[in-house]
Amino acid sequence: MKIDPYKNKERWLKWKEKVKSRIEGLSKTNSDLILQYLNDMEKGINIASGNVKGSRSYGRLNSLKDRLIFFAKKFEETYNIKDITQSDIL
Repeated sequence: MKIDPYKNKERWLKWKEKVKSRIEGLSKTNSDLILQYLNDMEKGINIASGNVKGSRSYGRLNSLKDRLIFFAKKFEETYNIKDITQSDIL
């Protein structure tokens, strides 16, 4: 059994329960996109071919969550992009 001194698992599960339908402060489209990506990472789906297969750790998921939300808010603030689309990413 792994010891989790930073309570990453607890923090991840608590946040996931809180944002079942939408992340506050983001548009519905951006929120859905981020939640879908994080759920894929949690399950280990769509991992790059060079990476180890399987789900990501709770620490990694928390880190990704924080970064994605930060960047989505910055894009909205700075560039007035309310809905990130595939063409915006590429």
